[in-house]
Amino acid sequence: MQRRQLIVSAGLSLGLGRLAWGNGWPAHPIRVIVPGGPGSPADVAIRAMQDVLPKYLGQPVVVENKAGGQGIIGVDATAKASADGYTLGLINLQTAVAPALRARTPFDLQRDLIPVTQLTSESPVLLARQGLGVQTLAELVALARKQPGQLTFGSSGSGTPSHLGMALLQRAAGIEMRHVPYRTVASAVTDLAGGTVDVVLAGSAAALQGLNGGRVVALAISAPQRKKSFANVPTLTEAGYPGIDLRGWTGIVVPAGVPPAVTAKLAKAFSAALTQSEVIARIDTSGAEVSGVTGSEFQAFVQSEVQRWRKVVAEAKITAE
Repeated sequence: MQRRQLIVSAGLSLGLGRLAWGNGWPAHPIRVIVPGGPGSPADVAIRAMQDVLPKYLGQPVVVENKAGGQGIIGVDATAKASADGYTLGLINLQTAVAPALRARTPFDLQRDLIPVTQLTSESPVLLARQGLGVQTLAELVALARKQPGQLTFGSSGSGTPSHLGMALLQRAAGIEMRHVPYRTVASAVTDLAGGTVDVVLAGSAAALQGLNGGRVVALAISAPQRKKSFANVPTLTEAGYPGIDLRGWTGIVVPAGVPPAVTAKLAKAFSAALTQSEVIARIDTSGAEVSGVTGSEFQAFVQSEVQRWRKVVAEAKITAE
């Protein structure tokens, strides 16, 4: 009986200790690891709210860029950080695709990380070079069917979202185009305007830059409804391909083991920051959109993305290299 009482007392003490620790968090600045360089979508997303988050967290937020390995290096650094709530990380579509592209990754997305809050989503735009002579997705598909394997599309590299999105679209349309990988989507759009490649699936910001140059044509946008910045561009549903979602996204994760009380505080802080007009404006300028999905809903979304893109990668026989 005495031993049982000691165990119960110890358990209560540990529980109260965790509660007190959770209530006292954070006591010093919080680090956020971005798995990309300055100016990348994930970097833009967190820096858009970096000045606002201290209002809700009570401590400064320090952004640390760890680019490389198509995001693997930065996400792995988050997964291996102390589970004390002082190191957060960003994940994106590329993170969800990684398990399908590589035989092994240094982290297990489901085991080693806890999804906290989705920050943004981005609706890519399908662009064609003006000289190709197509004005709609239907015309592109018809041309590609007449010339199987002859048309080219640029991407930011093998296994990246711009590559995977085109693979999914090609399978849905029953066409085949030749892949030309670049280091960045911006470089691909530049070559698209110059006539080097025929098609590029680009993020909103890169697409706007290309369209402003006047030598590319927007055929469709992967969004639930038309966007103000692309008012004359039909959605994929309007273009005849309902149910195809090519949107990218970013979200906050913490290492497994961070107490639920801390993850709840983080989710609340990020959700509040995402409602601020200045944050919304900054994210909107980058071409992305505020999301704010939190907790179990975001966790379910991440797992659904892993499964969805695993199927695409397998069917299209895509590799990371």
